[in-house]
Order: sequence, then C-alpha cells, then structure tokens
Amino acid sequence: MDIKELKKMTVPKLRDLAKQATDLQGVIGMKKEELIEAIAKAQGIAYEALAKDVTTISSVKQEIRALQKHRDELLASSKERVKIARMRGKIKKLKRLTRHLGREAKVAKAAQAAQPAAPAPAAAPSETAPAAG
Repeated sequence: MDIKELKKMTVPKLRDLAKQATDLQGVIGMKKEELIEAIAKAQGIAYEALAKDVTTISSVKQEIRALQKHRDELLASSKERVKIARMRGKIKKLKRLTRHLGREAKVAKAAQAAQPAAPAPAAAPSETAPAAG
C-alpha cells in the first residue's frame, strides 16, 4: 500500500485500517491527513507532508476574480441558473481555501516567532579562580 492509495480512501475506511492494521489510539478524532500520516508512519511508508505556499493565496484570489467576472457576465447575458449556481459554489470553495491558507500561514509564522533562538553555551567556571585559604 502506498500514499496514493491511502489518499483515495475515505475517512471511515482509513479509521478502520488504522484500528486493524496498526495499534494507533485516538483515530476517531483525527482528520484525514493526520490519519494518512499516522498510518504511513506505523507501516513504514515514506510520507512527506506537502507544505502549502502562501503565494498560492494570490493565485487563488486571481482565480476567484476571474470566476466572479464570468459569473457577472452570465448574470447579465443569460439566466442559466445551473451555471450560475456552479460558479457561486466554486467561488465559495475558493474563498474558503484562501481563509484556510491564511490561517495556516499565520500559525506557521507564530510558531516560527515562538521558537527561541539557540541559547549561547554557558561559560565554563573559570579555572583561575583564587583558592580559598
């Protein structure tokens, strides 16, 4: 089994697999990506989490703007409700994605800022200290 097969599986199937094939605990509360990562780790499958780039937010917003223009054209020219509803759905999903990406970027930035700089090594006690006498 590889990562592609795991990603194709539904969450309930992943939970069942995690319970049966591995000794994982707390699979009920895990999200799909967490389940995939945990199963891959338990079975020794190579797993690399894809880092989402913040620059994708701007590309998603450009796509939203293009869809909004197309939606406006559809509203003005024709009354095809099905196409308009699909456009609205796509726009809604993309807006949700931008909010999600923004939250992830904010959390990552906060985590990076919270990491303390490497502390300087403590100075060893001086060996030339005067002897008590």
